Amino acid sequence: MKLKKFCNILLLFFIFVSCSYAQIPPAAEDNFENGKVAYRAGDYVKSLDFFNKAIKLGITSADAFFRRGLAYEKVGENQKALEDYSKAISIDPNLETAFNNRGSVYYRLGEFDKAITDYSRAVELNASYSLAYYNRGNAYYGKGLFDKAIQDFSRALTIDPKDADAYNNRGWALTQKQDYDSAIEDFTKALELSQDYSLAYYNRGNAFLKKGILDRAIKDLTRAIELNPEYSLAYFQRGNAYFRKNDLDRALDDYNQSAKINPAYADLYNNRGWLFFTKGNSALAMRDISKAISLNPELSKAYANRGWIHKATSECPKAIADFTKALQLDPNNSTVFSYRAACYLEMGDKDKALKDLDKSVSLDGSEANPSTLSMLAVLKEQQGDFKASSELFKRVVQLVPNDAAAYFNLGLSLGKQGRLLEAVNNFSISVKLDPNMKEAYLKRAVAYELLGETEMARKDFSKGLTLKDETRTNFTDRDPSNLNKIKETLAASKP
Repeated sequence: MKLKKFCNILLLFFIFVSCSYAQIPPAAEDNFENGKVAYRAGDYVKSLDFFNKAIKLGITSADAFFRRGLAYEKVGENQKALEDYSKAISIDPNLETAFNNRGSVYYRLGEFDKAITDYSRAVELNASYSLAYYNRGNAYYGKGLFDKAIQDFSRALTIDPKDADAYNNRGWALTQKQDYDSAIEDFTKALELSQDYSLAYYNRGNAFLKKGILDRAIKDLTRAIELNPEYSLAYFQRGNAYFRKNDLDRALDDYNQSAKINPAYADLYNNRGWLFFTKGNSALAMRDISKAISLNPELSKAYANRGWIHKATSECPKAIADFTKALQLDPNNSTVFSYRAACYLEMGDKDKALKDLDKSVSLDGSEANPSTLSMLAVLKEQQGDFKASSELFKRVVQLVPNDAAAYFNLGLSLGKQGRLLEAVNNFSISVKLDPNMKEAYLKRAVAYELLGETEMARKDFSKGLTLKDETRTNFTDRDPSNLNKIKETLAASKP
């Protein structure tokens, strides 16, 4: 009885299997195999045609949908690729390659969280899946989570220590964290593994550029260009390196070449415009920077640079409009607040200038620019807030301890508060640093006179009167409208 039942079950099994195979004609298998061959040959359109026929004729395995998903990816049909990878996963929930590849489609679509979820599932299924760690590192990078990206690239390298791409991408993440030395080590390792890796030369050149090692930067960027003569960004960054070396002609040649290859890169026009301004051609500078803005209306530094050119050509209302737009796009740019303050001062609006300078100083904190601090101190002094003024000048002398004018300004502020001994001490440091500072001798003489030190006052008056009149500087000039250019907005752009 049991034997008969077993035989019946076995008979039913063979009938079922026979029927199942009977449902998949040989033509389906042939189309599936032909699809694989066409894919390996790089003919993705033909491979899709074969896979479609195979699936229509009855091949519905996870592998079939996975492979058709690969082909859809190659022809740019991302949505169809997602559908096929999802179908493959529904058939085989343990197919880590389908999770990895679906994650990559999400990555290309900018859906980094979904990509990370799929990559994470792939490494859960296969802890040695180095590619999934590498891909997840790229997704974390896309979200700006550089520490997590570095961790994943490191995991990928633990599994596959000969992955040049992982070294390169980890180096780029380290560059974003301003760990340039470690980044350079990684780019160098990538180049040891792949000697013609133009992207690694480009990235290492950028890291050297960030460190200010300009000759090494130029050497690497030149090698990147040799390997890829159409590498627009390499020309652009080499142009930035030449610019920083003040080799303006070579910088201009590189910017021009970059523009020929990629005429739609806004940062290029911004930087070339600043180069023209540096060379004294405001018209060409204005043309290029306006072009940058037309290409990328969100490029805050281009508005800042154009604003500075307007200011330099005495068009402060236009400059203020550009500086205001730059601050709308980048509200924490302390330099632009300083620029706009300079224009408000030229227009006589000290209240707005004071507000902008206060904002600039608060944003920079302990790293506030000495010129900004000095101008703010002058305005505070003019308001009668001498205590605030002297505190600001104290910060200036801490930042520029060898600047005679900084001590002179502090002494003057202290003197106006009646703190005469402190004023004398600062005037004394000033003349020690610059024995020809006429104003410091004369102001110290006044302080001595008020302290009753008549002989000391007489000596300082006599000394001061023997010196020639000085050229007034931004520090010694108490007119706050004479704010100098504080920082350049120009910066080497990230790729």
